[in-house]
Amino acid sequence: MMQPELLLPSWPIFDFCEIDGFDFSSSFASPEEYSSEISSKSNLRNTFQDEFFDLENLGDEIHICSAMEEICEWINGDETEGNSSSPITIEEDEWSPSLCQESSRDSTLLPIHITDMSLVFPGDDVTVDDHLSLLHLLRAYGEAVENGEKKLSEVIVKSINNKSSPQGNTVERVAYNLFQSGESRGEFLREESIKNIEVAFNVLYQSLPNGRFAHFAANSAILESIPKDAVAIQIVDFDMGEGIQWPPLIEALSKGKVKLMKITSVKLEEESESTSSCWSFEGTKKRLLAHARQFGVALQIEERRIEDFASEMMVKSGEWVVYNCTVGLPHMVRRRSRRSVNEFLKVAKEMLANYGGILNIGDGEEVGESLNNFASYFANFVRHYQAVFESLEGNCPVYLAEARTAMERLFLAPFMCPLAWFQDWEEMRKSGVFREESSWLEGRKISQENLAEAKVMVNERESSYSVRIEKLRENEMVLQWKGTPLVRVSTWI
Repeated sequence: MMQPELLLPSWPIFDFCEIDGFDFSSSFASPEEYSSEISSKSNLRNTFQDEFFDLENLGDEIHICSAMEEICEWINGDETEGNSSSPITIEEDEWSPSLCQESSRDSTLLPIHITDMSLVFPGDDVTVDDHLSLLHLLRAYGEAVENGEKKLSEVIVKSINNKSSPQGNTVERVAYNLFQSGESRGEFLREESIKNIEVAFNVLYQSLPNGRFAHFAANSAILESIPKDAVAIQIVDFDMGEGIQWPPLIEALSKGKVKLMKITSVKLEEESESTSSCWSFEGTKKRLLAHARQFGVALQIEERRIEDFASEMMVKSGEWVVYNCTVGLPHMVRRRSRRSVNEFLKVAKEMLANYGGILNIGDGEEVGESLNNFASYFANFVRHYQAVFESLEGNCPVYLAEARTAMERLFLAPFMCPLAWFQDWEEMRKSGVFREESSWLEGRKISQENLAEAKVMVNERESSYSVRIEKLRENEMVLQWKGTPLVRVSTWI
């Protein structure tokens, strides 16, 4: 197998993710300045170490503070501009106290019940009574919906909205993004946030290790798995998005003998203009091709639907095939349905049987096996997003609180859709399979070297983050915040 050489990327995230232009600065260090030999405590860690900068000590060259001030300006000014978005209307037979920007057309009411949540204790500016009151309302809402008490649920939601706030404590912000995602003011804030998506994306990707951890783990597994006789690598990517996962892999490949790379980006039926407008396929393709040329890697990129590449995919002799399925990470903007994920995994299973290769799964929303009880499933989701919100707050200085609110609204709120959660849970309950891949694939053990590198990358010793490998799932590495899972990355063959 090919030994991994994930070198320190020479590309700055702020340049690479520029939407309207693409320019690599020659002032950044070249790969030759760094060792080409990997060690358990050097290169893998350094791959992302410089990207994880301290928001309180940013250099002037990035100009992030002025950019954040611009975001704060439109947040403060949204009241004066008015709510330009028209309110979302609900048909009488489609009552829903909690709307989602991307809820599926066949979504149904969710029976939720919050009884076992471990919630963040309120801060000094929040009374315990207010904190507990919101928790009781969340519990009452779940019980009312579960019992089909429509009018009572509507009243409870109004009370929750009165107590929640986009700039409150963790529970208040989570409740706000859960239940006010369909409000006109919330839609206006989201529309304004999209105008600043480049800056917000970069700050979020740098502030939270979720995405960098998932990409590091997946890329490391890919490099370790490449056979010695391979001459090319073919990647089928479930959600390529802005393509930020692949530049480090391109740079690593440039140091070995495999310099031919092909990426097939999956286009899903569920994609719409609203979910795909942030990152265009052609824009991402242009940036990746330019980056590959800079490092002498021959790269091909195409876009296909699942059914097309399943029937037309050709694997040449010497090609190593990688199926990459990354979902639910905060920076990804859009949420993928569990149905689409399982469809991709089933096709990957067939392709693996025919051509070999590996499957990487990075899941930023896998919250536990609660097939018989949606109440626990929903509670786990709320607990998960409490951890995400708290970790983001912990990585953003106080003076960027309003910018943090914008990032929560733009990147986290689209994932917080109880209706979609319920639909996913129902599909899993009907099929009887929670983890589709575990029913027919063999796990590929994660190396202790990669585990050690991941621990250093998230600064485990000095932060509330931790990385572990479960005893019964040696092919899965988990990023946690104070014991709550944030991201799970697994490798299958």
